[in-house]
Amino acid sequence: MEQTEWMIGLITSFVVLIAILKSRANMVLRFLVQAVLGGILIYGMNQFFLTQNAVSIIALNPLTVLTCGFLGIPGFLLLFCIQILSMV
Repeated sequence: MEQTEWMIGLITSFVVLIAILKSRANMVLRFLVQAVLGGILIYGMNQFFLTQNAVSIIALNPLTVLTCGFLGIPGFLLLFCIQILSMV
């Protein structure tokens, strides 16, 4: 009977470990996708402003990419709002 209890505990622990690792991997994947998408959006908006002869250019650096990675699209909009407010 004791061996059966150990097997049930081991299998349960294994299932819980897989669920935890899957959720963490999902969080990391989401962060990476948001960071890459934010970097692409910043680059695209900078190119658009250059074609319009506008001055508002956000630097594409690790801090801005991390902001977009953590906050997503709202982080991207936040960066441009800060840039616009700093120009006023």
